[in-house]
Amino acid sequence: MSKIIADVILAQGEPMPEADIWIVIDILRATSVISRWFELGGKAIYPVIEPEDALALAAKLKAQGERPLLMGERHAVLINGFDLGNSPLDLTPEIINKYSCAVMSTTNGTAALNTAFKTNKPVIAACARNANAAVKYSLDKLNNNNEFKIGILCSGRRKRPAWDDTLCAGLLLEILKDICGDNLAMADCARLAFELWQNHKHEFLDSVMTAEHAKFLDGLGFGRDIKFACQVGVSDAVPVLYYNENLDSIYLIN
Repeated sequence: MSKIIADVILAQGEPMPEADIWIVIDILRATSVISRWFELGGKAIYPVIEPEDALALAAKLKAQGERPLLMGERHAVLINGFDLGNSPLDLTPEIINKYSCAVMSTTNGTAALNTAFKTNKPVIAACARNANAAVKYSLDKLNNNNEFKIGILCSGRRKRPAWDDTLCAGLLLEILKDICGDNLAMADCARLAFELWQNHKHEFLDSVMTAEHAKFLDGLGFGRDIKFACQVGVSDAVPVLYYNENLDSIYLIN
């Protein structure tokens, strides 16, 4: 097997090292919502940074005959003019069947996806639910390279590392290590995430619940979202990022 080098960016704003593929994490809750969308059979999701740009993109999609669902939040609160917030439990098969695509804008996760897109490397969205599928997809991109670098970008919170995203990065690294063994090398930040996971994996949900963002969400009544997001390896969805030149926008498909 090729030598695999894994690195982790603990929060947006840190320098982005070279990588052959990027895995973006925002377990609470953007990438968990994205995974859920595709689990239920949803089509494309357009991740947009600013709410006003999301509204404009939705209008363009409608003009093309699409039926876009607008979903997202600012500081966990539903954005004015949007159909749904950022709860994975709000998504149902009935809602998925009603819309041909979704436009999404969140406080951290959609910005992280746009940041990763600028590297001009393949980008996928990951969370605990699709952790195994995301790692396996990444390794399928080896292309017989002698050395392959996997970058994990944690969305973080307020441009600082988040306990929950770092734990999830550690989970991905453990799956990588189980597959690659001694062929896996970890940069220092990857080692930090891996060690954090090793120390807390047997109490994953309880540990995530101590995170600042989890406490904030729980206080707003989103405790069930946190439990949902901490289910490990239950989804085969692998949302992959592409670029729509006509719309000048990135989009995810499974």
